[in-house]
Amino acid sequence: MLDCPLLKLENHCPECVSMDLKMIPLDSQQFELRLNVSLAQPEISILTGKMRLGLRALTLGLDLQDVSLVAVKDLDSSFIKRVNNPLSRLPHWEIRHLPNQKFLQDDLTDVALGVVKITNAEDFRLGVTLTCKPAHVYLSDIEGLWRHDITPNKHGILERKLAKFIYQTRLNPFVSEVIFATTDREVNHNSDTLTSALHQNLKDTLQLIYQANQDNFVELANIAELNLLTDFAGADLTGANLSGLKLSSANLKYANLRGADLTDTDLSEANLSYSRLNGADLTGAYLEGANLRYCNLQSASLALANVMGADLSYANLINTNLTNTSLSQATVEGAVFN
Repeated sequence: MLDCPLLKLENHCPECVSMDLKMIPLDSQQFELRLNVSLAQPEISILTGKMRLGLRALTLGLDLQDVSLVAVKDLDSSFIKRVNNPLSRLPHWEIRHLPNQKFLQDDLTDVALGVVKITNAEDFRLGVTLTCKPAHVYLSDIEGLWRHDITPNKHGILERKLAKFIYQTRLNPFVSEVIFATTDREVNHNSDTLTSALHQNLKDTLQLIYQANQDNFVELANIAELNLLTDFAGADLTGANLSGLKLSSANLKYANLRGADLTDTDLSEANLSYSRLNGADLTGAYLEGANLRYCNLQSASLALANVMGADLSYANLINTNLTNTSLSQATVEGAVFN
């Protein structure tokens, strides 16, 4: 029977995500891949503060060298789904939290991914990697880093800066990785020098934002070196004032915009899927072509808003003010109205 040596098992943030992969022999060359992932929302400490860390989603990918994927298992689960990539011969798997949850909570136990065949026993490599994006970082119960009476704009900026720091130092380039191989390969990690520089940058940014004598969201984002169009996916922007901003094509997926002021804001072609917009004021907002799938717009105002061609599939529109709202060519499949 072919021996499959475990070269590497590394969990960058084991208190949050811990992965284990088993290769179950079926014959002399073929093995079934069985996956276990443990998930938690631990309390972590950064600088003088502490918070709870959760993840909204994970992507599981394969790296096969002299190994072929001969069979892929069909998974009957709303928690983990296979995604076929037209640009790759290998699929990947998306692990997402359940609709009634805010982050990943349920462990994956003994999940059969598929069957692989080792074609070169002398020099092969089989890697399984869990990755995430900064948007998937979910923070709660943040204490000790700033006063709780700061403005919603400053809070939103600081929360995303903190989330980005956690991603860079604990979750990048991967969350977890398992490698079975016959030969060792060089592995690069974040250097201590880089981590120290990121710590100092975070400390300086917290101080600058906290002491800033203005509350303009664009200016605060510039101070924090955050990109308005790419760095606020998953952000906590509860009650923030984003009125009149140009956020066309911005990625605001998973963002919490509950009670935010988005009057006359340009959100055309923006990704607002899975966002929380309940109670938000979008009066006069420009949302043409926006992705609003699965977003919560309960009790929000879309009065005078242009939502032409937007995708509102499965959105919550209960008690939403739609007075003089332009919904021409908008997709509303599965959307819930009054």
